[in-house]
Amino acid sequence: MMVMVKAFSYGLGTFEVAEELEKEGVDYLGVANILEGVEIRKAGVKTPIMVMNPEAASFDLMIKHQLSPVIFSLKNLRLFVEQVEKHQLTQYPINIKIDTGMHRLGFHPNELEQLVVDLKSAEKFVKVDTVFSHLAATDEPTHDVFTNQQAKLFEKLSLKIIDQFNYKIDRHLLNTNGIARFLNFQYDMVRLGIGLYGVAEDDFTQKNLKTVSTLKTKISHIISVEKGDTIGYNRKGRVTKNSKIATIPLGYADGFNRLLSNGKWEVLVNNKKAPIIGNISMDMSMIDVTDIDCCIGDEVIVFGEKNSITEMASRIKTIAYELFTIISPRVKRVFYHKK
Repeated sequence: MMVMVKAFSYGLGTFEVAEELEKEGVDYLGVANILEGVEIRKAGVKTPIMVMNPEAASFDLMIKHQLSPVIFSLKNLRLFVEQVEKHQLTQYPINIKIDTGMHRLGFHPNELEQLVVDLKSAEKFVKVDTVFSHLAATDEPTHDVFTNQQAKLFEKLSLKIIDQFNYKIDRHLLNTNGIARFLNFQYDMVRLGIGLYGVAEDDFTQKNLKTVSTLKTKISHIISVEKGDTIGYNRKGRVTKNSKIATIPLGYADGFNRLLSNGKWEVLVNNKKAPIIGNISMDMSMIDVTDIDCCIGDEVIVFGEKNSITEMASRIKTIAYELFTIISPRVKRVFYHKK
């Protein structure tokens, strides 16, 4: 099992999540870049860490912190081997990525012959730990034919590599939605991403996941306004009756997307929906609590179990990934262990 903890663990807190996953015995952690991996190592996590898009300029830093790079080009392979040799190391673990149709990163099929030649010539310095690819559309059944084509190609191409070496090389192909929908492509490892954080793109899987994060704040101010008054910047919020308006200390600098302004989203106050009124500003937002019995200091649920981040994302035509990952580091994270 490999778990992705890139992008601040999808906005939830990198080293805290990584530490917990290590206790749970996951086999690999996945990060996007070298600095993310370094931060986890500095927290004392010893689980193998795979860097999905390592920069060649920081290969020495990667080796210093014992991070395992994804190699996706002949140039990067040669540069990394040079660094391993420079550090007088042997059998350093690397991961080979094959492009089977995502067309983002990875070796093209016609490069594999040269790749094997280069790997064999560098066998003293590097050892292939895993070979993998990335499926482009596991969450959309309309693309299942293409997904199966990718998997078939991966089977063929990955064997061209692993058959050339006399040691065990693991293969992995599936992300969260792939884990749920394509059980026959599990190979030796799977890569759990957004699913760990309670979100899936298909309804069936979503129903079987638990909400693991809640974004909450508290009411900081309440005022009464008269019919026809306007609320917030550019006077975008207008009340149609005498109303009660509450201010919450959460704005777009905290990751509360400005597109949710003017009724596009409702927060929960004492289990009742309170719509955003006016424009969300940098540090604050206003909500209409006219019909809600509340006071300063009451808890406000921005998203959680009853008002999901998936629904929030659909309101503004984006995905939960984005809304998770834009939550600012200045928003305090509190972790609970449930028994």
